[in-house]
Amino acid sequence: MEKKRKVRRKSFAARQDLLDGMNKVAKQGELSLYKFLNEVFELTLKANEQGVNLSSLMDSRELLKAAMEGGFTLGLESLWYEMAEIAYTNAKRMTLNSWFDAGVWLAKRYVTGETADPFEAFKKDLKDFTWNVPELDVNKKSDTVSVRIVSPRFTEAYTFLFLSFLEGALEAFGYKIDSQEVSRGIIRLKAVRDQH
Repeated sequence: MEKKRKVRRKSFAARQDLLDGMNKVAKQGELSLYKFLNEVFELTLKANEQGVNLSSLMDSRELLKAAMEGGFTLGLESLWYEMAEIAYTNAKRMTLNSWFDAGVWLAKRYVTGETADPFEAFKKDLKDFTWNVPELDVNKKSDTVSVRIVSPRFTEAYTFLFLSFLEGALEAFGYKIDSQEVSRGIIRLKAVRDQH
């Protein structure tokens, strides 16, 4: 008969509010606080062994949740570019208008929302949600916004569609494009506050 292994227990100090919260979560899962905390410790150690930082894991989860709530969807990047290429080739004006309207719609979510600084919130989410863009710089100074995007994977069609999206978003924030340089995978533009 196999002997039952003795498990040593050790007490530790934690803030009371954290223990109360953990106890509440444990009860919801119909677990004792002891069993629940041991599961948390085991998961933390397993994540650490796999090189996963729990804080960055939670940040990633929040990012995906925000993207989902914002109307974004995940898809194969190559398929996305191919579909954009087909649409752009077969209905260029309509496709550019659709992307422009999408930029307007997204920016208006920030303008009409309850964010302290709608433009900064838009800028942050744009950078977070476009993880296929290795270089994306958006700078706002006074009445001027400059944008620089470099992505070697963009097709020519996708570059112009993304430009149209940005133009729509900037217009919704009250800016007009002043100058732009665009070539496959590269967008540089400057927009100024529309005084009308």
